[in-house]
Amino acid sequence: MSDLVFLDDGGQHEYYLAGERVPSVTGVLRAAGLVDFSSIPKPILEAARTRGTKVHAAIHFYNEHDLNVDWFCREFPGYAGYLESWIRLMDSGRLQTVLCEHRVASRVYRVAGTIDWIGIFDGKAAILDFATGDPEDAAKDLQTGAYEVLGREWAKEPEETVLRQFFTDHPFVQRYGVRLKKDGRLPTPAPYGDPRDKPQFLTLLTAQQIVHVRKPKAMDWTEWAA
Repeated sequence: MSDLVFLDDGGQHEYYLAGERVPSVTGVLRAAGLVDFSSIPKPILEAARTRGTKVHAAIHFYNEHDLNVDWFCREFPGYAGYLESWIRLMDSGRLQTVLCEHRVASRVYRVAGTIDWIGIFDGKAAILDFATGDPEDAAKDLQTGAYEVLGREWAKEPEETVLRQFFTDHPFVQRYGVRLKKDGRLPTPAPYGDPRDKPQFLTLLTAQQIVHVRKPKAMDWTEWAA
């Protein structure tokens, strides 16, 4: 059984690895100031977070063939277009899902996260991270780079047979950010291929860990939440 634990306490996400709380990938980016929504009025920000959570959950269940699409569209008409946008991409025949909403972590770097989608896109291995807003606002290039680092390490865990086989079969994995369309249009995944994405994320993580150790009161753990 995995000792990676994810807790969702009313929208406050926490990861624990072997009993120790560790920062999330998105939390590291937020603490670095690369994901900053402080200028957005709280009601609008909360609405956006709720939308993102609902849409992510819907896509997860849809990918698992466990979502009543008509029910979701009736219950959440304001979010229906984002789901339909993803369905259009799936119906294009370009994607073959291997894993979705998959938790990964690094025992080396002490960080964790959740990969939205892993599989084959346009005939090649890929990691996709989708958003209902602009992916650039969430530094998806560094985020997906971090997910690949974590995924390759976490694939060595005994129970991660599917993830391990995926990375064994595909030494190269392309990363994408996908902005889902509110009106249900087909999204255009944006590829990320800068080799600096991964080391830059790890640099940010290391810097924050140094600060946390040397000046414990300088960083609130809530800044590391997902």
